[in-house]
Amino acid sequence: MAVVQISRIQIRRGRENQGSGVPQLASGEFGWAVDTQKLLIGNGSVAEGAPFVGNTEILTEKSNLFRLADTYAYRDDAAYIQTGPSPNNPVLRTLQARLDDTVSVRAFGCSGDGTDQTAQFQRAIYELFLNDANKVNPQSRVVLYVEPGTYTFVSTIYLPPYVTIKGAGKSKTVFNIAGDGPAFRTINGNSTPLVRANDSTTTESNQARHIHLSDFTITTTAPSMQGFQLESCTRSTFKNIDIIGPWRHGDPVSIDSAGFRINALGTNGVTSSLNVFEDVNVDGLSHSVYSKHDIRDNVWERCIFKNAAYGVHFGVDTVLGSSGQLTGPSANTFNNCIFDEISRQGIWIDKGYKNLSTNNKFYLVGNNGGSSVSPTYPCIEFGNHNNNSDNDWFQRSEELGYGLEYLFNTPYVPEVAGPVITQHKYTQYVRLTELGSYTKIIKFPANGPKNIEVDYFYKSNQVDAVRKGTINITVSPISDRNIMSDNYDFVGNNSYEQSLQFRTENFDDDGDTVVDTVALMVLNSTNNDNADFYFRVKTEN
Repeated sequence: MAVVQISRIQIRRGRENQGSGVPQLASGEFGWAVDTQKLLIGNGSVAEGAPFVGNTEILTEKSNLFRLADTYAYRDDAAYIQTGPSPNNPVLRTLQARLDDTVSVRAFGCSGDGTDQTAQFQRAIYELFLNDANKVNPQSRVVLYVEPGTYTFVSTIYLPPYVTIKGAGKSKTVFNIAGDGPAFRTINGNSTPLVRANDSTTTESNQARHIHLSDFTITTTAPSMQGFQLESCTRSTFKNIDIIGPWRHGDPVSIDSAGFRINALGTNGVTSSLNVFEDVNVDGLSHSVYSKHDIRDNVWERCIFKNAAYGVHFGVDTVLGSSGQLTGPSANTFNNCIFDEISRQGIWIDKGYKNLSTNNKFYLVGNNGGSSVSPTYPCIEFGNHNNNSDNDWFQRSEELGYGLEYLFNTPYVPEVAGPVITQHKYTQYVRLTELGSYTKIIKFPANGPKNIEVDYFYKSNQVDAVRKGTINITVSPISDRNIMSDNYDFVGNNSYEQSLQFRTENFDDDGDTVVDTVALMVLNSTNNDNADFYFRVKTEN
């Protein structure tokens, strides 16, 4: 018999968020919460066999599956990992909580498709790190992950304290800067999503701090872009980042074009300090790193600075006595970095103390865009004592110091200028043959009064003669004088001990009537000699 009509089925209904909420339903009885649109059924009594008394939600299109799923356990299939108090009681979490462990910019509408993402990206930062409801809660200081893609910014992205942004890697997560000004700028913790606090309100307790940015590339074609403007930023880390701009030799030189511009308020101990820059590549900005303020104790490690007017430009514009400019940048360290295609100084620190360049490599630096045949600027220049270059390597030393192509008639602008004592780490090498007259084999810059100390080791491969010594050269270009001494030990056939003789001469290689070079001349009377001559240089300016 066909069913032609059924009566309307009614179930209990009401509001979940009103009064006492959903009541206890009878066994098998349905209930509908009209406000939250949840469908529930009564569990029944324990006597009937129910595991517990209560109501069970029935999944509908309105159900939040993530909040209902509470059976996620880390490596639940791995019996050798115990997450709970016992193997049979693992820690269970909702799927929602598990997914919220990692925060993606995609959750805030950043697609990474190359279109303008400024508003969405800034909203993600403000909501996660500057929201009044949670910004003082350490648990809210999450990692904002940026998936591979191109994210275009038409204006500056502002970074409050505790921001952590991690990309997918260089050339994977790309921030394309479509306008002038800094790509990223730090602000203090008094800021709100609607109003950025004035920098003058910065204190040690609210300053930008504990910021961690890593694994992305910043690109721009704008001539006046800064990768980062750090305002009184402390204890922060910048790691595995490329900053790529359009600057090339001959372009205008401006501090508005910089990889990092670092400022400091300077009052009440507020400065930019204890920041670490690791595996950062700045290529195509007028200044790789710029500061005129009293920043201190910052470290650059394994960075590459390329295609710039200046690599590091510290204290040159400092006005001593101004706010935040009492000494200039001090106690900053550059270690194991590479400087290449730098038109002027690779490192120029005019004001400031206790800054150290150590174990860095300087390739085409200070040649005004040309080769080593046209040296114009020192590779490193210090305006004050108590700064130092230690164990750095310079391409200029090899090419101008003893390279046959540049040994004659090429002026020697020093690798390091300023009131410092410089120890060159690397041992250099010259092949010595029989020389019947004094011949120039090594030259050194004589840009001012200085002492040059040359530790050397001579070993003949033709006769029994080994000699180890130290040559000291003191030169005064103004009076066109130099004094040389040679203290050595000799081992071998005594008849060859005096075969090797040294003297020094001053030269004016650029033809301006002022001495600019002092050369070590060698006379070697050993017949058909074929010798190794190793040396290392220390310079006192």
